[in-house]
Amino acid sequence: MNTTRALAWNTGVQIAGKVVSTAIGVIIVGLMTRYLGTFGFGLYSTANSYFQIFAIILDFGLNITLVQMLGEHAGDEAYENRLISSVYTFRIVAAAILLTSAALCGLTLPYPWELKMAFFAIWASFFFTSLNQIVIGVQQRHLKMHVVAIGEVIGRIILLGGIFLAMHKGWGLVPIVGLVSVGSTVNFLINIFVARRYASFHWNWDPKLWKTVLTRSWPIGISIIFNLLYYKADALILSYVRPFAEVGIYSAAYRVLEILVTIPFMYCGILLPMISNAWVKKDRPRFQKLLSDSYIVMLLIAAPMVTGSIVLGDRIMAFVAGEEFAGSGIILKILMVAVGMIYFGTVSSHAIVALNKQKAMLKWYIAIAIVTCAGYILFIPTYGMYAAAWLTVFAETCVALVTTIMSLMASGSRIAMASTIKIGLCSLLMALAISPLEAHFPLPVPILAGVFIYGLLVLLSGVISRDTINQILSIRRGIPTAENN
Repeated sequence: MNTTRALAWNTGVQIAGKVVSTAIGVIIVGLMTRYLGTFGFGLYSTANSYFQIFAIILDFGLNITLVQMLGEHAGDEAYENRLISSVYTFRIVAAAILLTSAALCGLTLPYPWELKMAFFAIWASFFFTSLNQIVIGVQQRHLKMHVVAIGEVIGRIILLGGIFLAMHKGWGLVPIVGLVSVGSTVNFLINIFVARRYASFHWNWDPKLWKTVLTRSWPIGISIIFNLLYYKADALILSYVRPFAEVGIYSAAYRVLEILVTIPFMYCGILLPMISNAWVKKDRPRFQKLLSDSYIVMLLIAAPMVTGSIVLGDRIMAFVAGEEFAGSGIILKILMVAVGMIYFGTVSSHAIVALNKQKAMLKWYIAIAIVTCAGYILFIPTYGMYAAAWLTVFAETCVALVTTIMSLMASGSRIAMASTIKIGLCSLLMALAISPLEAHFPLPVPILAGVFIYGLLVLLSGVISRDTINQILSIRRGIPTAENN
């Protein structure tokens, strides 16, 4: 199976799974917001944001470096098994130490006691998610992303059932957070049970290989820490200086952003070993085509989401979270601009890794993080969630611009400007078409109308060629393997 079809198959499987898991996730968020209210959901979001800061540090570029190195050594089974087992062992030790320290440090913070207990309840969720990231990296290498999709859906179903039980029993915040950990644990167990068939996850204390991996990963790790530090610093600063109810309103919209941005990271997780392999083998045309096509794919998905949400944002949040969270609508409209930037920038940031330009990007990531966090400290106390949202847009735009410019210059690639302009026009026309429907019809009507109109406009404009469509539709039966690429 060629590269286009392999990417299309695995991305299609992920998107199909993501549609299901996202639908379940939306229901979960809706139940939690309605049950916990703005104050309770603010507490939950604070616990989640607090641990995500430590999760960012824990990552330290290992996930991306693992996928990159697996792509570079594709076919060397002995090396792959040594690498996977070594990194997996390192992650177990690091996660146990760092996340336990996070829960203990949380006891010293000036938060309600219920929130401090939630830190311990959510520990398992982040521990097993951190291990799951290593397992998913292996599945990306072997193009077995249908397993990831199934695991995520089952984990979400278990969490949904738990939320219904909690509501029936009248449980509070801490048991609900514990249920989040149960769902994450099940997701991990499904993934590793399957992945063990084609990769080794045995205990492998291998400091020599750890040093090799960390030598490569630290620039990525530092970049990720500074690049994503602002990603959760806004909610934490908001929780210190504003009411928890405002944190809840902001976090409800932010939760939609978090769900949506999983798609580009899944796509680029499959893309990275392919472009790394092409670059190492000095296959510039293949690298450039993969990168150019990936920008168009991300634009095709992100552009209608951004313009559609700007039109329907208020009704979307009222539908998802309930009328108590009506104020989240304007926040969602702002954050959707950041979503568009993340879709584009994720491709560029993964290209930076394939090109081994992480060190060159480090100063930019640090500068953007410092400026954004300074903005949080200066403006959130006065302007609250609106400042947090616009500063998120600022940061994501800066990251997307810098990484894209650097990746294009280093690789000699180009963005297909004609297709970019066509996609922008198609999404704008779609937004204009559904705008009159927004106030007079149930929410599904403008959404479905938008999907139909946008799809028709894209086909008529010729953004997607007939050859590409035929390639995607001609995927052979069975799951593609890396050897088919």
